[in-house]
Amino acid sequence: MDLLPKVFRTEGNVTEFDPSKIFESILKETRMSEENAKNITELVVRRIISSGIKFLSGPHIREIVCSILSEEHFENERKLYTRIGMPLMDYEKILEKGPSDKPNEQINPEKIHHWAADRIAEEYAHLRILNNEESKAHLYGDIHINGLNYFDSRPFSQVWDPRFILNEDFPPIDNLKNIYKQKPANNLIGALKNLSKWLGITHSEFYGIQGFNLISTFLAPYVYKISEEKIMKDLREFIYEINHIPIIIGRSISKSLLSSSFSILDAFLEIPAINPGGKTEKVYGDYHEESKRLLKALFLILKEEYYKNPNSIPNHQSILDNILIDEISTFVPGFWDEPGIINSTYFMNPRLDFYKKKLVEHISNNGHFNYGTLQNITLNLPRYSYMSRNEDEFLELLNSKLDLCSEILLKKFKIIEKRINSNHLPFCISKVKGEPIFNINNQNLSISIVGLNESIKHLINYELHEHSEAINLGKKILNNIYIKCRELSDRDTKQYILSENLSEKAIHRFTKLDLKHFPKQIKSLSNKTDYNYTNSIHYRHRIDGNLLNMLKDQGDFHQFIHNGAVEYISLNSLKKNDLVLRDFIGIICKDSNLSSMKFYS
Repeated sequence: MDLLPKVFRTEGNVTEFDPSKIFESILKETRMSEENAKNITELVVRRIISSGIKFLSGPHIREIVCSILSEEHFENERKLYTRIGMPLMDYEKILEKGPSDKPNEQINPEKIHHWAADRIAEEYAHLRILNNEESKAHLYGDIHINGLNYFDSRPFSQVWDPRFILNEDFPPIDNLKNIYKQKPANNLIGALKNLSKWLGITHSEFYGIQGFNLISTFLAPYVYKISEEKIMKDLREFIYEINHIPIIIGRSISKSLLSSSFSILDAFLEIPAINPGGKTEKVYGDYHEESKRLLKALFLILKEEYYKNPNSIPNHQSILDNILIDEISTFVPGFWDEPGIINSTYFMNPRLDFYKKKLVEHISNNGHFNYGTLQNITLNLPRYSYMSRNEDEFLELLNSKLDLCSEILLKKFKIIEKRINSNHLPFCISKVKGEPIFNINNQNLSISIVGLNESIKHLINYELHEHSEAINLGKKILNNIYIKCRELSDRDTKQYILSENLSEKAIHRFTKLDLKHFPKQIKSLSNKTDYNYTNSIHYRHRIDGNLLNMLKDQGDFHQFIHNGAVEYISLNSLKKNDLVLRDFIGIICKDSNLSSMKFYS
């Protein structure tokens, strides 16, 4: 023992070196056999003695143990035994300049802690949660696990039904102590403040998009006999408040999501309406005019904010209908000619099955229906084409990656289920009238794609816009994923869906990694130095062709996207094709399966 150094412990005291502590920790943390643990311990002690080290710490001992575990080919045990963290210089870099992948982010103390914690959480996911195959698939760029730093702790996104907030004492949480509650809002500004506060609260338990469904319907009773000026004033304050949430919580978040409809949808005409003070009076069908006035004010506010700063406005989805198309100009003068209004809204096709069958049906039949996405994983389709010799090999490889994704998504489901049972998500487990506000069985396990266009180009030498053969192959690939998601859903009794990719990071990562691993293949697609794969199912940007025909083909792709895809359409392209916006939207809603459209100047 005289040959062994003293050990400095993290509590601040110095103790004698005790080999049994190493032996016991190896057994506990790696679950290897006693014989192997004894051999590793002996090698560690010999290493320390032969090195002549005069002073040791706990982390230093662990580094030596991990080194010997690797030398003895106990790689899985090394992963279980290693520490997580980062080199001092990496932390100092974050402290001084922020993370290298976010050069333009404003630095503050909360973000510094957040970025450092992200690194630790991602390491934990790779070392403890994901197996070697799953971890390598993400790191190498076969797949992209969105929000890996939150994989072990939070669901992804959630869209809330505003009624349970309007109808209950606020906040509607029944399991937290020492929280002051107030009665249900008795006016529009009070209702809007509670909605914005709820988004601030829930961002502590979700890491992605948060939003509210059909606010023009559910808030319509609150604008009864209120002037347009007052409605706009209250909405303007609401937009400002939800924009301040990142400042309040100290980290970047996704834009909030608001959905609306110009008229009260048929499914809600006879649904009891929640009025100021949480009172249930009349039905929503009695508030057609109020709904229109509210939506008009929202359009005008979004136009104002768009001209000030397009990035400051929330994502606004408005469900189209014949009333909107025919009458909106009488309520909002110049609506179809005002870029500030058009560019600030996603227009949703009422034929979209997701809204008809799932959303409207569930919301109208339930006092509150909240739903979302538990986790999303993105597939790198171009890479699978580079690794395949033909379509059959491509589809076989694609299916193997879908199976891999299902294994990862099931892990996420079990983790969040565990967090709920252990009360680690206190807001999610709260109940309203006996019903949980977050139901894990209402959450989607989402699989998205990048680069359908490039994968087809590499397989048959046609881009999507160039030949019907490319369109047909695109449908075949999407149908394969769609059917596979249904099979996985039946197998696991979960909701696997194909969704549109929302991660720009995934697109950049895939392109950058493929330039490194498959330079010849990716350079055969484009010679541009700033080239990036196209997102999801879409055509390459700024291509010439018959706009209506191309959008009709894209609409056929939209049908495979469970919760709807967004088609971005240039207003200039409408002019080039001699199309008037108002007529164009009518044609699209009638003759195509596009689920939603976003226009830009």
